[in-house]
Amino acid sequence: MQKDMLRLARLLLCLGLIFIMLYATFSAVPSRRIRIAAGPEDGSFYAMALQYKKILEKKSYRVDIVSFQNTDEISAEVADSTKHIDIGFVANDLQGKSQASLISLGEIQLQPIFIFVNRKVETERSILSLADLRGLSLVLPPEKSVTSQTLLSMFAAYGIDQRNTLIRFLPLNIGVARLAREEFDGGLFILGAESELMAELGKNKKFVLVELTQQSAIVKKFPFLQKVTLPNGIFDLKGKIPSGDVKLLAANISVVAQKKLPPATTYALLEAMREVHRNSNYVSNADEFPKYRGTAIQTNDLVSDFYRNGTPWIFSTFPIAIASILDAYLAPLLGLWFVLSIYRVFIQFEKIRSLTLFFLAHLLIFWTRWHIRNGRPLSARVRFFLEKIESAIKREERGLPVLLAEIRHIKQL
Repeated sequence: MQKDMLRLARLLLCLGLIFIMLYATFSAVPSRRIRIAAGPEDGSFYAMALQYKKILEKKSYRVDIVSFQNTDEISAEVADSTKHIDIGFVANDLQGKSQASLISLGEIQLQPIFIFVNRKVETERSILSLADLRGLSLVLPPEKSVTSQTLLSMFAAYGIDQRNTLIRFLPLNIGVARLAREEFDGGLFILGAESELMAELGKNKKFVLVELTQQSAIVKKFPFLQKVTLPNGIFDLKGKIPSGDVKLLAANISVVAQKKLPPATTYALLEAMREVHRNSNYVSNADEFPKYRGTAIQTNDLVSDFYRNGTPWIFSTFPIAIASILDAYLAPLLGLWFVLSIYRVFIQFEKIRSLTLFFLAHLLIFWTRWHIRNGRPLSARVRFFLEKIESAIKREERGLPVLLAEIRHIKQL
């Protein structure tokens, strides 16, 4: 009965260990599903998300793109763990907002602020500053979009609001279409420089692309903006549209992610970002993006290491599941290996010590027997060494009984 109980206990222990190992293994493997928060389907955020999706699906990820008309809500949606959104695009200053659960994956591009004004209006009044837009009828993307929130904060600095200026907030494609039909005096948009919508407006002779003065001062007031240059003829080389270089302000676009994003997923996303954004575009040079620097959002050691050294060899060599398991448990396994190595070294030292003691004991026995055979008495020094060897042998865990007996016998001579 007792033997059966012991067998059962051993079986349960083995099953428990197997269960713990399986649980630890599977818990280290990340989900293959990635959810990306993007803007409206006709916007540049959504276009970038589609490019990420194509690359990530080649790595066996399942990618869902969640479209938001109110892009200003993206950072909060990603930060909310109950929404299960992994990454999102941001283009405004997040300073002062609670972003404890977010990390930055880096800046990916500059999106110019396009200000198109009806040519008839522009001939009546020169549009050199945002202040010159006061009193006009303007169309902007949805009010809670990143574009509109950014522009409204800039309008406030010039005293422009809906009490002195007609401002309509419309979905991007509808707003651009109604502007093209001259239903508004002007329209303001923040989009990728390669946007077809902006190119069409740029080639529309009814509208003028405005170049603002005071750009340096605006950048000082709004640090998330930068100055860029839209090259002469970039929309139409033959038609020379625009007819000269146009200096514009542009918003820094960044990717934010859940802080708890698994390393394998983080590296896959960073690789996708690098592949999509490393080429030159209308307002930036090749390899200028993506880039990583201190921002209002938390930085992350894993991400900063990627920008310095690339993807670690574990994740670039092994499949995602194996790489994740190795990454999760390599450190403790190496620690265990180190401890066992130290233990093995200690055992080897013990063997060397025992062999050394064995050799010295035999050498001393041989030497004392030779002296005795030649009629020489044991000196005090020899007896001292015999005492030391005897004490050392006594302390041996395994003992050297034969040597000990022989030493004791010699001491009696």
